[in-house]
Amino acid sequence: MKRLLILLMAVMLVGCNSGSSSDYSEKQQKILEEHDRLDYANNDCEKKDSLKVMLDSDYNDNYIESYCALDIDKDDEGVNALLDAKLSDKEVQAYLDIDYVREKNIDRYLAYQKDNSDKKVKDVVLEVNLNLDEKPYEEISVIEGEDITMLVNKYNGLPEGYVPSDLVDINYTCTRGEDYSCADVDQQQLRKPAAEAYEEFVEAAKKEDLDIVAIASYRSYAYQDGLYSYNLNASGQEYADQYYARPGHSEHNSGLAVDITFNGYNFNEIENYDGYEWILENMHTYGFILRYPQDKEDITQYGYESWHLRYVGEELATYLYENDLTLDEYYATMK
Repeated sequence: MKRLLILLMAVMLVGCNSGSSSDYSEKQQKILEEHDRLDYANNDCEKKDSLKVMLDSDYNDNYIESYCALDIDKDDEGVNALLDAKLSDKEVQAYLDIDYVREKNIDRYLAYQKDNSDKKVKDVVLEVNLNLDEKPYEEISVIEGEDITMLVNKYNGLPEGYVPSDLVDINYTCTRGEDYSCADVDQQQLRKPAAEAYEEFVEAAKKEDLDIVAIASYRSYAYQDGLYSYNLNASGQEYADQYYARPGHSEHNSGLAVDITFNGYNFNEIENYDGYEWILENMHTYGFILRYPQDKEDITQYGYESWHLRYVGEELATYLYENDLTLDEYYATMK
């Protein structure tokens, strides 16, 4: 009798486990039942957590086997779009392993990868997020507000005629021969938080026997228009676009950028002199970054400028410095 009871209990347990729906919510079970997939989901799905994510978001029954083979996080974007493109599960997973994949860019990723088959998926995603698959100045996002971390580049522009709301004067002595703005401006200006940080930076540098001088800071939209036009006519478009921003696309127009020299050196040679290393290693503690580094020209799409500093605040400047990132890369890798 005892053996019979044990046998009956074992059969009941097997019956309970077969087709068990305990792994899924009532809503999820209903979806699976509607597609006659509940048994598969319970018994054959290797990665049930991935399937649950898709059941709660954008479930497509045609891809249930892929959902059960992929590591899908609740924050992953564009799973179905990647599967729509007929990518293998391995290829889809390569995209899902990147934190900053953006669903709106998936068609662009795939087109860019097709044209650059030698590139790793991670590089494809980064470069498309940087807009390197598009021509500069063709699709412009207009910057709204005055966040000190704003990204001003060839794809993001300030409104025409923009003037920062909090410009203040900075300590400034015109030194002809060193300061190429002397003939055009009587006083250098920056936005207030940038100005305050700049003055602290200058004072700290003096203790290292470095006399930092601002040679260019805020420039108006009209000034930048004239500067770009002059260089366009004098040296051609390729040169002008490599070293001069078009109006609305200059960081100087934001009031957050300052060009410097120190100890009387020519501004475009300061990287060759003792003291410059101290500037590179300490500017982030005052909220500044080197905006156009020598090894990141393909990313910033500007030539190397050892003199061009950009204020983004101490927290972000430190993060960029410690991770060797440009501001462009920071925005491209944001989740």
